Amino acid sequence: MQPREAFKIGFLARCVEQGLSPEATHNLVKSAEDCFKSASFGLTDTINAIKGIAYPSGFLAAGAPIAVGSGAAYFANKANDTDATDIEEIKQKELLETYGRMADQLERRKKLQAYKADRKRTGQVFL
Repeated sequence: MQPREAFKIGFLARCVEQGLSPEATHNLVKSAEDCFKSASFGLTDTINAIKGIAYPSGFLAAGAPIAVGSGAAYFANKANDTDATDIEEIKQKELLETYGRMADQLERRKKLQAYKADRKRTGQVFL
């Protein structure tokens, strides 16, 4: 027995169990057939709608990496952007750090000269 024939026999057996008359069974089959036809038409519409969405979204997906990269670059630039007052403050901090490094260097040089002066031989002979 084919699956189609098995379905028909099962459907008719269920109709007999429900106590449907032959006319009611015929009307039920017709309404199911109309519903199936409209569902298959709806399926075609659904497929066409998906195609209508898929093609533009494919183009959007192709352009997405470019848009994301551009947006990331824009926001990174905005995050690193400073105004004139910030620049002056940064210059002052760098100048203070430079003076501090120079002072440390001079202090080390002074200690080194003092160490060398202490270690220097006088040239006198001690017996």
